[in-house]
Amino acid sequence: MKRSLVLAGFLLVSGTGFSLPLVNIDLSVGAISHDPSGYVQYQGSKVDVKDDFGLDKKTRVFARAKVELPIVPNLYLQYIPMKFEGQKSSTFTYGGYTFTGNVKTSVRIDHYDVGLYYNLPFISTATAGLLDPELGVNVRVVDFEGKVTELSTNHTESKSATIPIPMLYAGLGLNFPYVSVIGELRGITYSGNSYYDITGELRVKPFSVPGVASFFVGVGYRYERLKLDNVSDIDADIKVKGPFANVGVSF
Repeated sequence: MKRSLVLAGFLLVSGTGFSLPLVNIDLSVGAISHDPSGYVQYQGSKVDVKDDFGLDKKTRVFARAKVELPIVPNLYLQYIPMKFEGQKSSTFTYGGYTFTGNVKTSVRIDHYDVGLYYNLPFISTATAGLLDPELGVNVRVVDFEGKVTELSTNHTESKSATIPIPMLYAGLGLNFPYVSVIGELRGITYSGNSYYDITGELRVKPFSVPGVASFFVGVGYRYERLKLDNVSDIDADIKVKGPFANVGVSF
């Protein structure tokens, strides 16, 4: 978390000193609450992430950056770390092993987004800047590590993987003089599997330095859902949702 704060702070501070003509840059850092729910089934029974794993909501730091360029596709970068830990007394089969008694679970699911997108200037022009739509593609790299330990025997089933996931991206901004409403959708669906991420944000721009930068404060809500149908022996329907708040600068 400290490394994330240092990196985000460096971007916020250094970015204001290196703005380029015809390049618009938007940087923000904030805190987001992750509340997981749903189930996962891997070589055994359906395991509820709350009732069996004991996972509960956690709040973590996140950071994002948007760079809008005059000709080539615009760039969107985002980092959303997640980590959940829980301990419950339950019985379930996972990874071919039946866990009983007190079970400790640790799950890390870090998200790294790299997106390329275009604005649709004809819509922005036709609405006098009120609407600002965006369309593009996004690659989400999911860095996953999960451990399930039966405390009485110290038996552990663990799994780790780094998975790049291609997704479509769509964004829409509704812009007023001091307030903006922003919605974003990332998603993919194929062969009964689906993965999508929806974000809504209310952004207030309290003050700006003319010709240099404008500062904003945002609050919003994020909803993420992953459905897997027998992918590498895994069935799952996992949801992660929660509010967030951030501060940032545009220049």
